[in-house]
Amino acid sequence: MVRALFWALGGCASLLSATELRALEPPAVAARLDGRAAVSEGDLSDWQAAQACYGEGTLTSRRAALMRLVEAAIAGKAMLLAGRAGISDSDLSAEAERIDRETRAPAILACIEKALKPRERYLRVFVRPALVESRLRAFLIRDPGVQAGPRGRIEKALLRVRKGVMMENAAKEAGLVYSSSTYSLAPGSPFEEDFIRRFLQGLKPGELREEPIETDYDFRLVRLLGSKAGRWRFESVSASKVSQEEWFKSLPKMKLEIMDEELRAWIKSIKGNPRLAAAEIR
Repeated sequence: MVRALFWALGGCASLLSATELRALEPPAVAARLDGRAAVSEGDLSDWQAAQACYGEGTLTSRRAALMRLVEAAIAGKAMLLAGRAGISDSDLSAEAERIDRETRAPAILACIEKALKPRERYLRVFVRPALVESRLRAFLIRDPGVQAGPRGRIEKALLRVRKGVMMENAAKEAGLVYSSSTYSLAPGSPFEEDFIRRFLQGLKPGELREEPIETDYDFRLVRLLGSKAGRWRFESVSASKVSQEEWFKSLPKMKLEIMDEELRAWIKSIKGNPRLAAAEIR
């Protein structure tokens, strides 16, 4: 490749260093996803260099690099298959600016940016995986399609309770979780105080909250049982949201090719990784 480039440039290649010539060659592929290059050997080296900036004791192995970058590639492809927009150059630039602005470790970030020059390497290996992770989390938590199952079950239970069925019985019918709790307005319980003010105040004893509560983790019905001396008793029915693992397992299998034999054997031996549940490893 280098020799061919030399003659294609009419002999001018002699003006370039060996390092510059190697940079013009296509990067060696470390992993392909559905037939397309997803991770290069250069990406692995760059990730290791970035991790080294965190200091002694940080994982910097090729295994860790491959896993981190493959996980990001699978997540990015999964969101595309679910109809989400891809990540553009402007998205990466905006995320890089946010990281620069909000970082609590400027010295480490400066080390990473210095290690991953030119900036395209920094955006690809450091910024893109971070942006994929934040988008994935927001998508899974809030997407109506992903969370249609638990939302439907809680709405079914709500209809039953409105018709006079006891909350505990409605929970059993829909396969949901019933519980009764007492929260306090006492100092030192900020979560409980916030919950009371947002969802219980304004209800009369025995009154059901009209709409389900949605959190990052579940959908929940609540009925106030009573309140006295700053203590609020209520009962609830909850439906856990679809988890990352459940969602990835529900997807059509992607074809993940690992070029390195040792890395391929290692990654095949891993059990319980939600991302790998969506991949057929070759």
